[in-house]
Amino acid sequence: MREQVERVRRTTGMLLVQVLQGEDEVLAISSWRSAKDLRAYAESALAADFLARLTPLLVAPPSVKSLEIKLAVEGSEPFIARDEGGEG
Repeated sequence: MREQVERVRRTTGMLLVQVLQGEDEVLAISSWRSAKDLRAYAESALAADFLARLTPLLVAPPSVKSLEIKLAVEGSEPFIARDEGGEG
């Protein structure tokens, strides 16, 4: 998955990708510069390939949602901090 995420990272307009994993689910969150950039990625061969590689690993079909950011607040610490506690 890291290789696929790295390919997505280099896509025009991609600002952030996070992959979160719980006990029995994985959640991928991406942020895009514009709806046009997101649409271009969603309709690309890269997105289709990513979904095709991911789907066999899932027990249920993936769901895709687009949401608009209404509020974003940065904390006083870096957004992606180095793991100093060794827990993840």
